[in-house]
Amino acid sequence: MNLNKFFSNIIVNEKKVIYLIFFLPIALFVGSTVSNLVVFLIIFIFIYEIFKKKKTNFLFNKEFIIFIILYLYLILNSIFLTENLESITRAVGFIRFPILAYAIAFYCSIENNKYQNKILNFWFLLFCIVTIDILFEFTVGFNLTGFKSTYPGRIASFAGSELRIGGYYFGFVLLAILYAKQNLEKYTYFFIILFLITSLLIGERANFLKVFLGVSIFIFFLEKKSLFKKITFIAGLIIFIFLTIKMIPSYYKSRYVDQIYHSINKNDVKSLVKSNKHLGHYYTAIEIFKKNIFFGIGIKNFRNVSHNKKYNPIEDFNGGTTHPHQLHFELLSELGITGYLLLLGMLIYFIKKGIKIYFKNKNFLSLCSSIFILTTIVPLIPSGSFFTSHTATIFWINLAFLLRKNI
Repeated sequence: MNLNKFFSNIIVNEKKVIYLIFFLPIALFVGSTVSNLVVFLIIFIFIYEIFKKKKTNFLFNKEFIIFIILYLYLILNSIFLTENLESITRAVGFIRFPILAYAIAFYCSIENNKYQNKILNFWFLLFCIVTIDILFEFTVGFNLTGFKSTYPGRIASFAGSELRIGGYYFGFVLLAILYAKQNLEKYTYFFIILFLITSLLIGERANFLKVFLGVSIFIFFLEKKSLFKKITFIAGLIIFIFLTIKMIPSYYKSRYVDQIYHSINKNDVKSLVKSNKHLGHYYTAIEIFKKNIFFGIGIKNFRNVSHNKKYNPIEDFNGGTTHPHQLHFELLSELGITGYLLLLGMLIYFIKKGIKIYFKNKNFLSLCSSIFILTTIVPLIPSGSFFTSHTATIFWINLAFLLRKNI
């Protein structure tokens, strides 16, 4: 049997891979195993197809070279700094995310965005279903599948016990609002308010702050209203949000107001660190960075060394955990200043690129990608690990829309 013909007939079919991209957000709900399988299938078909059609020019583009440099640094960093097999495996497997971004960019660019609109349409419908599910769970105590969160003030929705629906919401909210603007223009502000309130009700403070910040920036580009009107609208949203917090169950007020107030109302660093688990993780990450300035301790190795006493000098305190729960501290502690500047420089490059594309072509999709990356790198606000499958997949899906002209 001709192997080339076999692949052509069995797997290389545009509609098949588009369906995989359709359901990638759903796979994120099911779990890392399923989402990684879907990602693998997408990139496997993509690689086969670009080599078959000889569309490999992007391999020599500046962006792809940047990805390869970062990839090689991660591998060398993990090999020479740690004997942790998970660290090396994570580093080697990292390449799938940039390739996924190029794959999405490739299929979204086919025939004047023929599939891009269908993908965004399906993702918008899915986002609305998730929104309904979140509101349903908030109202009755369990979601449409019958799952109930055991954490007061946190909504589980379709993510189940993982309690990470806020990360999904942050990752797709700008794309959903953009779809509403382009297809349901009269209801754009309705969806903005609906999605913001829904994000608030999820109960994940960090992701809500990122959603609010991202949406607020997007509003400034939304239409040609006066700056005063835009600022007034955002100020009104803030007041509305605070009123909502006062009206909903008390544990929301505790999460969004009391816990934050009690943490910052401390007289010294030790008390401040002990008062908040995230600040404790940050402190330990800083201690690790101070002792491993140039190259860090290796990707995904924070969990193995953060419990060490030398990184926890405060008496009766241990900031050890799986990761620092903040992007900058994660990169500094695990990759050192070298990897930090390399990755942060890449992210800033793409932010500038997306904004430049927007002002040149009024391309809102590029703008959304830039805003998402910008809000991802906001300092101090807690975040998931940049190198986990769930967080990374969402991040590189968004970055994909900045690569459409490069493939």
